[in-house]
Amino acid sequence: MRADRVEVLFLRAVRASIAAGDTVVVGCSGGGDSVALLHLLHRLSPKRRPRLVVAHLDHGMRRGSRADRLFVEKLARSLDLRVIADRREVGALRRKGESPEEAARRVRRAFLLEAADEAGAAKIALGHTLDDQAETILMRLARGSGPTALLGMNPVGPGPLVRPLLAVERREIRAWLARRRIAFREDPSNRDLRFERNRVRRLVLPLLEKALNPKAARHLVLGMDRLREDARFLDEIARETFETAGADPEALATLPPAIAGRVRAIARRRSRLP
Repeated sequence: MRADRVEVLFLRAVRASIAAGDTVVVGCSGGGDSVALLHLLHRLSPKRRPRLVVAHLDHGMRRGSRADRLFVEKLARSLDLRVIADRREVGALRRKGESPEEAARRVRRAFLLEAADEAGAAKIALGHTLDDQAETILMRLARGSGPTALLGMNPVGPGPLVRPLLAVERREIRAWLARRRIAFREDPSNRDLRFERNRVRRLVLPLLEKALNPKAARHLVLGMDRLREDARFLDEIARETFETAGADPEALATLPPAIAGRVRAIARRRSRLP
């Protein structure tokens, strides 16, 4: 019998990021990606399966969000898993100059970290896919982000975050769910073109796939993956340089631009620390 590609890629990622004895909080919105992640983790063999806790946040940003919470709570019960759920009005918690997407991401991250602390979890598993990675790379490229940011999301980190589906395309996950007749919720806000990620997802990537290459998303991600180790090497040299010589302008002028720019970025980050 041919091995299931989704499960093969998932298992490879899990072996590199989650230990059998870990307690793992699984962020589950009720959408297809996070539901697939939860089921894949739960289907691991008893010897390999971590202790799972489901976490769901209602952002209070649209009608019908309560139904998503009820769906996730029912799913968790059907799998005999503990669920930590909360509602936080993102609109009321937005900071000055912060977009709704940025506010939702910040509030969600804080909730997941709190849930992990409450559950005593070593890891927080998120359902980001290869398509999410390609979208992130394009958005950061358009903003003029630095070289490290352009690499996109890490499979492991920062902190307790892990992304076991980051090498899997969204269409593959939907096909996997369909084959197993697993239900999930569709978030109508994913069609709202006021949000930057939705514009990239529904307008930009389809145009690239049609005009340039049907596998544009995968090639974007693979191309950045090839640069990841180079970027890490340069980051490490920059950290060592900063620790030994600081960010003296005269010293920086003698360094290659790829190192000098990174040293300056480290200095800026350190200066903002309390």
